[in-house]
Amino acid sequence: MFYRDFFLAEAIVSVRLQEMARRCEARRLLRQAGIDQRGWWPRQRCWLSCHLGRLLVALGQRLQQYGQPPATLLNGQIGRGALSGNEG
Repeated sequence: MFYRDFFLAEAIVSVRLQEMARRCEARRLLRQAGIDQRGWWPRQRCWLSCHLGRLLVALGQRLQQYGQPPATLLNGQIGRGALSGNEG
């Protein structure tokens, strides 16, 4: 059983190394042709836009809090009828 597992592991490593060598060769050829497709810029752009969006949402929520009256003040005015035009 040990020999079988060892040979299986060796075969898997060999296949992975061959695949890595193919990928490296493809990247080298693309670089030589001036077509570098590593894709690092889109990942950075996605990360940056995601964090920027979260920041804008948080800032927008803060602005909404400043623009709205407190709930207690609003409830107090409704209870007295100030919003409906019945003062007194």
